Amino acid sequence: MPLAPHVAPLVEPGPDMQRVLPSPLLRVLADAIVLIAMALSCFGSSAAPAVVPAGVPNAGPAPPAAGATAPIAVADIMARAEDDQQLVDRTRQLLANPDPVVQLRAPLDDIARTVDAKLRANAGVPLRELPVMRLESLARHWEFDARRFERWEARSRASLKPFADSALELAQHRAAWSATRAEGMLEGFPPVLSSRIDAILAAIDATEGLLDGALERQFALQRRASELKARIQAGRGAVDAAIDDIDRRLLSVDAPPLWDRDSANRPAATEGTQAALKSLHFGLDIERQFAIDYHAARTGNQQALRLLQLMLLPLILWLFLRSRYGPARHATPDRVTRALGRPLSVWLLLSMLAVLVLEPDAPLLVQEAALLLATVPVLRLLPAGTIRALGFWPYVAIGLYALDRLCTVAMVVDSGWYRVLLLILDLLALAMTIWMLRRQWPAPATAPAARLQQLVRAVAWVVLVVLMAAALSNLVGNVSLAEMLTSGVIDSGYMALLLYCGVNACGAILRALLGQPELARRGFVQRHQAMVQRIGARLLVFGATFGWLLYSADRLRLLRPVRQAGAHIMALGVEVGEVSIHLGDIIVFSLASWLAVALARGVRRVLRDELPGHTTLPRGVGASIASLSYYATLVLGLLVALSAAGFKVSQLALVFGALGVGIGFGLQNVVNNFVSGLVLMFERPIQSGDMVDAAGASGTVRELRLRSTTIRTFEGADVIVPNGLLLSGNLTNWTLHDHQRRIEIAIALGADADPGRVTALLDAAVRATTGVARQPAPAVLMTAIDRNGLNFSVRAWTEDVGNWLAVRSELLARALSALRDADIPIPANPVDAAPRQRHEDAAASP
Repeated sequence: MPLAPHVAPLVEPGPDMQRVLPSPLLRVLADAIVLIAMALSCFGSSAAPAVVPAGVPNAGPAPPAAGATAPIAVADIMARAEDDQQLVDRTRQLLANPDPVVQLRAPLDDIARTVDAKLRANAGVPLRELPVMRLESLARHWEFDARRFERWEARSRASLKPFADSALELAQHRAAWSATRAEGMLEGFPPVLSSRIDAILAAIDATEGLLDGALERQFALQRRASELKARIQAGRGAVDAAIDDIDRRLLSVDAPPLWDRDSANRPAATEGTQAALKSLHFGLDIERQFAIDYHAARTGNQQALRLLQLMLLPLILWLFLRSRYGPARHATPDRVTRALGRPLSVWLLLSMLAVLVLEPDAPLLVQEAALLLATVPVLRLLPAGTIRALGFWPYVAIGLYALDRLCTVAMVVDSGWYRVLLLILDLLALAMTIWMLRRQWPAPATAPAARLQQLVRAVAWVVLVVLMAAALSNLVGNVSLAEMLTSGVIDSGYMALLLYCGVNACGAILRALLGQPELARRGFVQRHQAMVQRIGARLLVFGATFGWLLYSADRLRLLRPVRQAGAHIMALGVEVGEVSIHLGDIIVFSLASWLAVALARGVRRVLRDELPGHTTLPRGVGASIASLSYYATLVLGLLVALSAAGFKVSQLALVFGALGVGIGFGLQNVVNNFVSGLVLMFERPIQSGDMVDAAGASGTVRELRLRSTTIRTFEGADVIVPNGLLLSGNLTNWTLHDHQRRIEIAIALGADADPGRVTALLDAAVRATTGVARQPAPAVLMTAIDRNGLNFSVRAWTEDVGNWLAVRSELLARALSALRDADIPIPANPVDAAPRQRHEDAAASP
């Protein structure tokens, strides 16, 4: 509709435009431009300048220029003064509180102290000449300092933000009061208002003067924090570059051949040895301080580890006592009893494994101590079948691990002797591997033992090749590759042994828990005990295998380049405006969606098994709760998957908006079916297993879903009925409140039949029929007397609605047999019975 005649359009259509577009459309476009311009003029000075159409008079004074502060209206001066006085009081109270700079300076000094110590320790030694384990420890230390600084930074932002906000707010209000005072000098405000303006300006100026000192101290602290952050980033970058350089030099010769006596057997100089020992001592001091700082941080992972260790010990002791002396000791499997026979060893082993799992970023000194402490429980907890199947190979693996750690210490003292010890270690490991492959293995007693022997043999051949490559690399002078291969193989073997014992211990704890009488008597445990044990065992094996692969890849120097390559591949994608799709997001979304679907199905399965049999719930409530929980879990999981994939709320709002448009145009029936499904689940007129007649289908309800319902017909077909049809049409449910159904049989007899005798015979026949309910009692009624004869109706109830046809068939057979035994004829055509009788009577009359 065009604008009023007195409003001229902003754009006057020219002749060229009129040839392209029709005149009414041009008029609508011009009117739309005018309306947009008028709307923009309502946004004040921050919006575009107001465009006043021709013919519209100026309604008021022009707005202030861009950047100028508007004065306060005269009527709002007193109220605004009260509000600003409260702002001044709050700011002064903020300044009276303890100075946050003092509280923030101490933790910043702690971070700076550790940073300076690392920089001093590595000042005279090039990072590329340090052992790779030392570099990895430095990388963890720098990462720990970076996380500590991030936490300090978040704390400082929260503590200093009120000061910055107050300073900004005071400056804005002071500008407004200054503009108001300047206007009052021109227009002559009353003395009361002028004095009030001067007083509030003086209070703001004084408060800003006090605030300047606090802000200056805060700015100085932030400058120092910025410098520290730059040093942390530089330290992390230098260590990462050194590790990458070592990885690139793995295939290059970095030392003379071992047979070169002048270079390989040259004794280290006294000064060099002393410097190496001093560097080792200083490095150990830094590692010790790193461990102290790490445990003093008390992160969430550390708290979870302490809680797990405290809860695990009494649980293992309780299960041990119950398996030995409890009521279920005879029902407890022998392997569970043997596994829990050493409760302290089980607790120590699982506690050390928890350190590796829950504290992956802990200092290497802590992780090495955890691995060394786990050697004793590993030897004590090896299953007897494993010892018989593998011989003393587990003991050899633990001994090689200890020797490898001793060789690492020797590397710092003298590199020549370290190469000799490393070669001896390689030859010893090779000899043990060859012996293990050539020895006569005992016949396995069980299938798992046979599979274990086959796996160990296959791995032994791979280990043999790798150890030969390590020995050859050491001989020709590639010490870094020889060290990596030797340590990687030995550490991976020890970790496999450690995880194997850990999986057995966790499996024994799970089986012991499920075997307790308090749990075994519960219906859920009785029905799903085997499934829970199977799923738990698979999860344990999967977790152990995944952890071993990560550890082995890290020890073989493969994890870091694979992670970098994976990050580069995951970052591939496209970005269009605010919508960005990357390969990593797609993989994360797919994995999260799969987990959401699996979790939703598990929840539905558990609730369907448990809730329908609950005596306190009304009929159908359990099935409805299971279905609604499934869809709620699925929707929540998909939303989490979208969030994990990087979708923003605005992008989801765009998707939901498009979905709303689709619903408005063509998805009404789909939405109707979904809403009808919710109504059916809450009202529960039908449930799974009900016998219904609906939408032209008769049968048993197999599944009630959110959009449709599946009905299994008596002929064996599955009919998918939209839920909207179930609510909009007539729905007959034969089993809504009970499973009773009435059976009615009509019997027509001749006019000469005795009603009393017939009634007695049929009543006896119906009461003798199998499946006929005693209550309500069956009834035999004479329903009609007409020219055709006598009509009787047999009415009975059955409790089994699904078998009512068989009951009716037996009832018919018994009624027919009773009538025939009593010589009561049943007319072949009851309609012709009376006329034929009259004809016979007429023929017999004189």
